[in-house]
Amino acid sequence: MKGSRKQTVNSTEMRKLNLAFVDSYFRKRIPGFMNVNTLSAINLERLIITMRDAYAKSSVPNKVQQRSYEGDITNAAISGHHYPINTQTIKPFPYTHKPFGYNVLDFNPDTGEFIVYNKQEWNENNYYKSVTKGKSSLPSLMQYVPMGMEIEVIYRNNAARYMQCDECREYDEDHEVELETFCENADCNSDDVSNDLSNLAANPRVKAYKFLAELNIAIGSVTKNSEPVWIVKNDATVDLEYVSMPMTLRAWRAGLELADYLFQSFKVASEWSKAFYGPCGGHIHLDKDVFNNTYQYYAFLSMHYDNPKFIAAIAQRPIDSNSQWCYLQKPNEFAKYAKHKLRSPNRGAVNVSNSTIELRYFRSNLKIDRLLKNLEFAQSLFHYTSQLTYQDIARDKAHNLKYYLLWIKAYRNTYSNLFKYLVERKWIKYTERKNLGWQLVYGDDNQMQPDSMEINNIENNNGGNW
Repeated sequence: MKGSRKQTVNSTEMRKLNLAFVDSYFRKRIPGFMNVNTLSAINLERLIITMRDAYAKSSVPNKVQQRSYEGDITNAAISGHHYPINTQTIKPFPYTHKPFGYNVLDFNPDTGEFIVYNKQEWNENNYYKSVTKGKSSLPSLMQYVPMGMEIEVIYRNNAARYMQCDECREYDEDHEVELETFCENADCNSDDVSNDLSNLAANPRVKAYKFLAELNIAIGSVTKNSEPVWIVKNDATVDLEYVSMPMTLRAWRAGLELADYLFQSFKVASEWSKAFYGPCGGHIHLDKDVFNNTYQYYAFLSMHYDNPKFIAAIAQRPIDSNSQWCYLQKPNEFAKYAKHKLRSPNRGAVNVSNSTIELRYFRSNLKIDRLLKNLEFAQSLFHYTSQLTYQDIARDKAHNLKYYLLWIKAYRNTYSNLFKYLVERKWIKYTERKNLGWQLVYGDDNQMQPDSMEINNIENNNGGNW
C-alpha cells in the first residue's frame, strides 16, 4: 500500500493493454474496478506477483490477531508473531479491540494502487466544501464515504466447539474462556507434536486464520510490519467476527475481486463456516463526520426509518421487534435528532454513536456480489442524499424511496450489484437493452455518472417504471 497520493502520469491518455498476466475470466472483471492503461496494468501485475509471493512466504501482518509464541506448535517454525498459513490457528482479539485509528484505504483506478489516506481529508468542512465547488485536486475521492465492515461467522456443524476433550472444555468454562486449553489427549485437537500438519490444515481454526491472512494479502498488506487491513475478534453471539479498516468502495471492489481471483477466499470460507445464518450480521460502519450537510444526514436517516420493508429487503432478513439487532424505530423529535447528530436512543438497525453510523441490519454473507451489494447500497445512499437541497427535501420530497430507485436506475452501471439485486427482487422493473453491459466502467476522470438516457426521467421526477 502506498502512502503518497501524488499522480505523476496522465494515465487517461495511455494505450489499452491486453492484461496477458491474468486468465480470461479475471481479465473481464478488471474494468469493474480499474481503468486499464499502461501504468495501472504494470502496477496491477506487480501487485499480484507481490501478493502471491507474500502468500507463499506466509508474510502476514503481525497485528491481524493475538500473537503466537515459539513452541506453541511443535515441528513448525514461527515467523514474526505467527506460524505459517495452513499451520497457524485463529486467535481472536477481545471484542473491545479497536486498532484502525484514523486511516482510510482507497484504490486508485487510474494507477492500480492501494493508497492510505487520513480520515481528516473527509472531515474538514472547508476542504469538503471546496470539493463541492470543483476546486479540489481529488473530487473523485471525496465522492466516496469510508466504510468499515464486520463479517460474523459460525463454524459449520459447531466443529470448533467440540475440538477439546471434556476435561479441557470444562477447565475453560470454569475460567470463563473458550478454546484456549488443549492437551495431548487423542480426543483433544491440540497444537502439539501429536498433530500431523495435514490434519492441522483441516482444522477449521486453521482455515479461519488462512481466510484472515488472504483478506489482508489481497488488499496489499503483505509484510510482517504492515498495518493490518482486517483483524479478527471474539463476539459473544457468534464464533468469529472479521473486522476491516475503513475503505472506499473503490478499495472494496478491488480487494474483494483480488481475493476471489487469487485465493477463492470466500468460496473456501463458506465450506468451513456459515455467515448467512441466524444471528450472524454483516455490519457496515460509516464515519458520522463525513455528513457535513444537515439535509443530507436527515435524508440519509429518513430513507431508513421511512422504508422498513425496503431496508428488510436490502438486509436480506426481517426487521421487527423480535430482531433487536436490526429493529427500525424512528427516534422522537427526529428533526432535532438529525440536526444535532445525537446518539441513538437504542441499539437498533441504525446505531449512531459519537463518531460512527453503524448499519446493523445486513445479514452476514460470504458471497462477494452480496457483500458488494451491501456496500453499494451504503455508498449510493450517501451519494444520492449528498445531491439533495433543502428545497428538494421540503418541497419535492426527494428523499422518498421512489426517487432514489429512479436514481439507482440511472446509475445502474455505477452500482451494478445493487441494481441487479433490486431488479431480481422486483423493486425496479427493467429490461436490459441489447449490447448494454451491466459492468461498471470508470470514466476518464473517475467521476460517478448516470446513464444519459435516464437523466430526463430524473429531472422530470416522472417516477419511471418500478
